[in-house]
Amino acid sequence: MLEFCVKQNVFLYTMIAAGIAGVWCLFWNNRFYTRAIRDLGRLKEPKSKWTRSVLETCQRKAHPFSNAGAFMRSQIAQGRSAGMAVPTLLRGSQNMILTVLALSILSLWAIYRYRYGEAELMRYLGTGTALAGCLVFFRLCLDFGGKEEILLNGWTDYLENEFAATKQSAVLETVQQTERQPVQAETMAQAGTGAAKAKAQTAGSESAKERNELFADPEKEARISKVREGIRQTAAAESRFAGMLTPEEEKLMREIISEYV
Repeated sequence: MLEFCVKQNVFLYTMIAAGIAGVWCLFWNNRFYTRAIRDLGRLKEPKSKWTRSVLETCQRKAHPFSNAGAFMRSQIAQGRSAGMAVPTLLRGSQNMILTVLALSILSLWAIYRYRYGEAELMRYLGTGTALAGCLVFFRLCLDFGGKEEILLNGWTDYLENEFAATKQSAVLETVQQTERQPVQAETMAQAGTGAAKAKAQTAGSESAKERNELFADPEKEARISKVREGIRQTAAAESRFAGMLTPEEEKLMREIISEYV
C-alpha cells in the first residue's frame, strides 16, 4: 500500500491539497479581520454583517458593559467567514501545516523502506518543507493575534466610552420624560379644578345677584308679603288648613313665590 502511494504520488498530491486548503483558511480568516478593523472607523455605517450584528447585540443590552473585553472575545468567536467560524478557520490552517509535515515524514519513511532513488527522496522532502514553511510564514506575516488585539482595543474603547455615554443619555432622557408625565397630569388636573371652581363661583355670584335684585325691588317685596299673608290666613287656626304649613314649608313657599314673581 505504501509502495503504491509513493509510485502514484498520492502523498505528494495530498500534501499539495493540504497546502492549498491551508492558504484558503488563512485567506478567509484574514478577510474577516481586515473588514472588521476597517469598520472600526465607520461604526455608524458598517459594511460587514458581523459588525452590524455586534451593534444590534449591544443595543439590546439593558445595562452597561462590566467586561467589554470578554464580551468582544465571545463575539469574535462567533464571527463567520465563508460560512465557517473564525476559530475554525484558524485551527484549519494549523491542522493543514501538521498534515503536510505528517505526510512528508510518512513519504520519506516509505521511500527509505522501498529504497527509492535520492531524487524521489528530495522531491518529497522539498515539497513538504516548502508547503509547511510557506503556511507558517503566511500565518506569521498575517499576524492574526495582533489584528485581534486591535479589534479588541477598538471595540472596548467604543463600548466603555462612546456607547456607554450614549446609553446613559438615553436612559436619563427616558427617566426625565417619566418624571415629567405625572407633573403634567397634576398641572392639568389643578387647572381643571381651578376652572370648575371659578365657574361655580361665577354661577353662585350671578344667582346671589339675581336674588338681591329681586328683594331690592320694593314692589316685588310687597307682592311677596301680600301672598304670604294670604297663605297664613288660609292656614289660620280656624281654617280647615290649620297646621298644614310649618316654618320650613313657609320658607320654601316664599322661595317658590320669589321665583314665580
